[in-house]
Amino acid sequence: MGVQSMQLTSASGIIEGIILAAGLSTRMGRPKLTLEIEGIPVIRRVVRAALESELHRVILVAGPTDSRVAEALGPLAKDARLLPVVNHCPQAGMSSSLCRGMESLDREAAGVMILLGDQPGITGNIINILLAAFLNERTKIIVPLVIGRRTTPVIFPAAVFPELMEETGDIGGRNVLKRHANQVVELEMGQDYDDADLDTPEDLDKMRSNR
Repeated sequence: MGVQSMQLTSASGIIEGIILAAGLSTRMGRPKLTLEIEGIPVIRRVVRAALESELHRVILVAGPTDSRVAEALGPLAKDARLLPVVNHCPQAGMSSSLCRGMESLDREAAGVMILLGDQPGITGNIINILLAAFLNERTKIIVPLVIGRRTTPVIFPAAVFPELMEETGDIGGRNVLKRHANQVVELEMGQDYDDADLDTPEDLDKMRSNR
């Protein structure tokens, strides 16, 4: 069932997570999410953090040929709270993965957290801090900061789900953030959150050397 036709329950405390993991890794030159840091694949680190949090479910959106992503998850692939979803058109950009994930949301979800599959420094604790902030202000968009700089994951309330579904290209929910700037609540995470993302071989070398 599409999000636009859902009858959402505003009193619901359900917040689901969507992990965007269908990128083409063009800058890396090889599939990046299955690369390992200290013996653990990047995507497993992200999924593990999401499953260790209070998210109701975790929707993992991968590409049609990403069987290695499922393999990289190991035993996490069998977790009952993990819902794998396939984006058959990953070349259409990040927003295509976002739409695929949104289509699978619980019909009573009050909010959705959008996570990136290439941020291995995310933790269950960071996710829970953001979830707690959203549950205090369920009509707001919760955006984390790292020393004043906006980063991800971002939590969007149900009221903007239809707008997220209409996004196109490789910008995710950035247009929604711009249109609803007065609804944004920024939450400073400080240096407790390593939000570095993995795009290039140099990024990988840096992540491995910092462990």
